[in-house]
This record gives sequence, structure tokens and C-alpha cells, in this order.
Amino acid sequence: MAAPLRGGVWNGTMRRWLSVWLPRWPTDRWRRRSDAVSSPLVLYVEEHQALRIHAVDGAAAAEGLVPGQPLADARALVPILHAAPADLAGDDEDLTRLVDWARRYSPLVAGDGADGILVDLTGAAHLHGGEQAVLDDIVPRLGRARLETRAAIADTAAQAWAWARFAGGGLVAAGAGIGPFGPLPVAALRLPPALTIGLQQLGLRRIGDISPLPRAPLVRRFGREIAVALDALAGHQAMPATFQPEERAWRRHATLVEPIATAEAIETAIGALLAPLCTELAAAGRGARTLELTLFRIDATAQRVAIGTSRPLANAAALLRLLRDRIAEIDPGFGIEAMLLEAPKTDRIMPAQTDLAGGRDTVGDLADLVDRIEIRTGPGSVRRIFPADRHWPEAAAVEIPASLPMPAPGSWANPVSRPVILFERPDPIVVEAAGTALRAFTWRRSRHELHRVIGPERVEPEWGWDTPERTRDYYRVEDEAGRRFWVFVTADGEGLAWFIHGLFA
Repeated sequence: MAAPLRGGVWNGTMRRWLSVWLPRWPTDRWRRRSDAVSSPLVLYVEEHQALRIHAVDGAAAAEGLVPGQPLADARALVPILHAAPADLAGDDEDLTRLVDWARRYSPLVAGDGADGILVDLTGAAHLHGGEQAVLDDIVPRLGRARLETRAAIADTAAQAWAWARFAGGGLVAAGAGIGPFGPLPVAALRLPPALTIGLQQLGLRRIGDISPLPRAPLVRRFGREIAVALDALAGHQAMPATFQPEERAWRRHATLVEPIATAEAIETAIGALLAPLCTELAAAGRGARTLELTLFRIDATAQRVAIGTSRPLANAAALLRLLRDRIAEIDPGFGIEAMLLEAPKTDRIMPAQTDLAGGRDTVGDLADLVDRIEIRTGPGSVRRIFPADRHWPEAAAVEIPASLPMPAPGSWANPVSRPVILFERPDPIVVEAAGTALRAFTWRRSRHELHRVIGPERVEPEWGWDTPERTRDYYRVEDEAGRRFWVFVTADGEGLAWFIHGLFA
């Protein structure tokens, strides 16, 4: 979602942005997931049938190695070099998890390139003790997770990005404008590389060399991009940001006094979040259809568990029972220090009519049972049969997941009784008849004498549906033991063929 701002002000409120830069992100990530090595580390990719360096750690950079350098040349310069293949997809996935973890500071968080995080801190910094407290918390916290970090807070995303990457990070005073950015290199404008090189070739190496120049000649020479970049750095131009995930209305967040790791402590903390969330949902006449619990660990990672419900629920005890079954899946690591509970999908709670005798809510009991089974067996594992507006027997009912809301019933209702059990595929039988009267049939090596036959009921293939089926004549028959069956006869191209299709109660 784009965040509109002008001069750092949005809806009368001064906006503040936090930019977190991970300068050694690919190699830091590799060291976190692999055994530490003492030698310089580089990650490489294959480009044009040659291996080239993709990222370097601090030790490799000190040896003069840079991204884009051929790996063979790097090995010649640094014989003790440790090289590993870059995992670009893994980098993206882990950065997404880190973005998710950063939501502890604000609900509006986005990835910023391949090595950064952007956080809209507007109205959220005071919850953590102020802007300086946020910086003093996030940088050491990520450092303990073995991630090199630079972070900055400023009026605009462009200012925070530039200050984190080219000024070492820290606070930029509100309303500072472009003045403090004058000594920074033109690369801090985040222009395309070709445009940055063109400015440097003209001797315009710092932002202070460009900002005083008349805009019209600059735009004619370099295009409108440079004017937009300067306005963004001055706080006069909005820069779009796409936040993932978007803000959700129903949520509760808690920062724990000290990290927890036991199942009992996790359950207690979940219950403390559920109670106010359910109170808020019930007051609005809504219930949760899905719940997502995000657990923030002290190693700067986040873990998420989710549940779904077969009906809208705002009952804290019932939701806690469902979440309790997922606690065993939680890996607390060295401890969980914060939790976020969200209800991303909610629905209206419809009042339930109980009987005058005050009987149990059997519908609610069944829904609770379905929810608990699906928690153990997976979503969609429990299904229910729902009538469809079709007259062909195999198509007259559909299966839907029990956790989904029941669809609106069709307008068509068949006045003729149908069997309780309908076979997925009709089973062939051998029929004994005297003329047109059925006397008996044999099914699965068992012979059934008939003493009652009702029919035929003709069912034609549905018009407009592409089906190879032929016309069927159905009979309801009852044998000597009182068992009732649904059989039909159809033409199979060589004659008549009989089948059994269902069983009545």
C-alpha cells in the first residue's frame, strides 16, 4: 500500500520511518545456518558459464574481494578463501521471515530490496520507549543473532534508507530537510547506476553538489528521476511502499517480561491474549474464522501457527482448546519474548436458537469436534455433503470442507425419495424377471428375493452437460428380509444392463 505524505506530514501527523540495512546479509545468513568458519567467506553464483562472487563477508572485503569478481581470481588472491554457493531463494525466504519478525515494532513492515527492512514507525515508537529506544533495541538484538545491522529513523523512507547506508545509521531530526544529507555521496539518492555514474563523471559526487543547482537544467540533462529523488530526500515527495502483510484489525500483542519456553507458559500467554481479543470480537458481533499466532524468539526469528474454525467463534475457552493442540509444534528455541495474536478472517456470529428445555448446543458441539479433528489431521480433512441443484444422481450432492460456511441452498428439491447411501459408481447386478416383473437379483454373490418393487422412475441425462451417460429407469425394491435397494436398468449398446446404485435405510 502506498503511504501518501507531503513534507513528512500525513493526516496531520508527522510520519517517521525506520530503515534497517543488513550489509552482510547473504554471508551473515550463511553463517547462521552453517558451521562457522575462520577463513574469509564468499558466496558465488554462476553467470555466463563462469563462477562470480555474489557476496563477501567482512574478512573477505578486507582482503580486497568484491561482488562480481571471478571466483578463480579471488582464490588466487586469497588461498584460504572459503567459498559456498549462494542460495538466492533461501535468502529471500529468510528475509521474509525477518520482515515478519520486525512486526514487533509496528504492524506496517516491508522488505526493502534484497538486504533491508522498512518500518512505518508513525504512532508506534512510543510503545517501545521512543525512537532512540527502538534503535537501541533492534541493532543489538539483531547483533546477538549474528547479523550486522545499520538502522536509521527519519521523516521519509528515502531519508531513513540513505542515512542507514551512507551515514552509519541513527536518528535524523524531524523536519531536518535535505541539509544533513549534503555530505553523503550521490549514491544515497538511490538512482539507477548509470545515472549515478553520469553525475560522478561531471564532478557531482555529493548530494550537496546537486541540491543547490537549478532543477530545470538537471531535469533536461538527467531526467525527472533526479528531481523526484531530491524531493524524496528533502521530505517533499511520497515514495510508495508495499507492506506485507497488510494491517489487520483484530489483533493483540504482548511483550513478555522475560523469555518463556515451556508449553505451560506459552499456553498461559496465549490465554492472556485471547481474552481481550474475544471480548472485542464479541462486542462487535463477530467471531474468528482463522487465528494466527506469531511468536517472536530472542534469536530474531519468528514462528507462526494458525488454526481455522468451522463457525465464527468468539469464545476464548474454545479457541484456547484449539490452539493448545498446536503448542506441541512450537519450537521456542532459546526463548519467546513477544507474541502477536491475530484474527485475519472473521464473520458475523448468528444467534443460535436453543430448545425450551435448555438442551445442549449440539450444533456447536459438532463444530468443536470438527475443529479439533482438523487441527490434528489437516485443513479440509473433514467434509460434509450438501445438496446441489442437479437431478442426475451422482451430481445431486457435493462435498465441501466442513470448516467452510454452508452455501445457500438451491431452489430445486426432488420430491422423490432417494437412498441414504449412494454408491460412487453403480455396481452391476444380475436380475431375474418374469416378463417385465422383477423377481430377484444377485449382487456380490448374494441372491435377494424381491417381494415389493416400485417404479420405474426415468432419469434422463442433463441437458447442456457433456456426459456420456444414457437414460436410466430406476426402481425401489425390497427383499424378503426388508432390505431396500435402488436399482436401475439402462441400455449399454448391446442390450439392457442392470445396476444397483444405493441403499435405503
